[in-house]
Amino acid sequence: MTFDQLAETCERVAATPSRNRKVALLAGYLGELDEANLVRATRYLTGQPLPGERKLSLGHAALRGALIEATGWDLETIRLCYREVGDTGETIGLLLHSATRNLPLALEQAEQDYLQIFAGRKSADRIARLAEAYLSYRPLSVKYFVKVITGNLRIGLQERLVEEAVAMATGHTAGQLREANHKVGRLADVARAAFRRELDQVAARIFHPMEFMLAKPIEQAPAIEDPAAWLVEDKYDGIRSQVHAGEGIVKIFSRGMEEVTSAFPEVCAVFAKAPVAVAMDGELLAFRDGRALNFTVLQQRLQRKQVSNDLLAEVPVIFMAYDLLHLDGEATPHLPIEQRRDLLARHLPAGAMLSPQKPLNSLAEVDSEFEQARARGNEGLLLKKKGSIYEPGKRGNNWLKVKRVFATLDVVITAAEQGHGRRATMLSDYTFAVRDGERFLNVGKAYSGLTDDEIRQLTRILRGSAYEKFGRVMLVKPEVVLEVGFDGIQKSPRHKSGFALRFPRILRWRQDKQPDEIDTLDGVRALYTASLG
Repeated sequence: MTFDQLAETCERVAATPSRNRKVALLAGYLGELDEANLVRATRYLTGQPLPGERKLSLGHAALRGALIEATGWDLETIRLCYREVGDTGETIGLLLHSATRNLPLALEQAEQDYLQIFAGRKSADRIARLAEAYLSYRPLSVKYFVKVITGNLRIGLQERLVEEAVAMATGHTAGQLREANHKVGRLADVARAAFRRELDQVAARIFHPMEFMLAKPIEQAPAIEDPAAWLVEDKYDGIRSQVHAGEGIVKIFSRGMEEVTSAFPEVCAVFAKAPVAVAMDGELLAFRDGRALNFTVLQQRLQRKQVSNDLLAEVPVIFMAYDLLHLDGEATPHLPIEQRRDLLARHLPAGAMLSPQKPLNSLAEVDSEFEQARARGNEGLLLKKKGSIYEPGKRGNNWLKVKRVFATLDVVITAAEQGHGRRATMLSDYTFAVRDGERFLNVGKAYSGLTDDEIRQLTRILRGSAYEKFGRVMLVKPEVVLEVGFDGIQKSPRHKSGFALRFPRILRWRQDKQPDEIDTLDGVRALYTASLG
């Protein structure tokens, strides 16, 4: 089985809406592979071209540059094609038709090509080696060769489905694969152990980020059945993070799995004293006088590799722990929440904080607890089901977040961008503005909340009102009004308004309103001031 067959399998997976059918197609391919190629294929399917911890960092400019070098296509044509299909790998594969030698590509050869590109000392060397790969293999294989580099196959195949396919291909249950993957966080290594029938020997390790368990959003208490089955705690307005610590070493990972250790030295100092190796889930919060500060304050600490003493004093940060992922060589997600909580409390280093938690007694308590959480400066509530395990990467029904919109605004669309995947031919991402006298000033961008049919209608309207185009983005006349909800407001130098809405989402298309009826910049300014308490 080859990389060519992997590409063909991915095409079939992309064309299949059924989740179970996707897993079966992939398992059929993986089940024919030997150990080494199973490991390689698993890596590729999870967007990891290189073995081990190495990263192949190639930007879109390099991928396009290699295509220009290989084929002579001009940059404007490449950009035009990309705007039409919305995916770099697919664009390159299409433009390579009739240009390649159509050589077969083995999984091992793909690995060697990735390693050679990685070894290039200069950008020009990497581009030249990539161009040679473009010209060598079948266009469909090159399409997925590039998708692996970008880290996103865009075929509706999350890692959880790859886990299930590896399990099916090796004769294990999905639960066995998932538990092993929770321990090491590298599915290719788990696939090797599964092939060898050694899953029970997979040992937990720290200092690699685990996927976070996610909470399903709800707004109304009636969505909760059997209140006595739930625990309640505050939903914080900070940065969801994991702290991994052991033997004096500390690493902090953000929700995006990026290491942010250097930005929070005071948290590192606390966890450097951890008596045993631990990994904890929680929130980084700007915190003073027993109270979490507004997220706008915490923003001053973000994107910094070094933090001055003055800033440390001005914006103190703590870690608010609320779950345990690893303890003294053992993974803990499979333990019930009550046991994880007890272990977390007993092994929390001095100086870290434990999120207060209590039983929920009635539905009537939800509203009062929500208001109290807001009064404490927090976003809302988290409800966690008694007896539940920690399920990385899953947004199920065992964690619920009660998180009502901070406010809503009527805004007008000022720019529209083409979407990706199935929305690649539609204008689905909208920049929007509020009114400031005769001007319209941008305050955010949103892409969720409308139906596909509404997006199709808006695409026709917005294309007709476009007056300038920049790549995938069209500037449009301020005519279409939307109602948006959001979780807060922060200052932003990116927008002329000086403000940006936090986590905006479209609530509805206001076809009943005109642009001169939308909300104003003064209203946004007043909401921002109110949010500071």
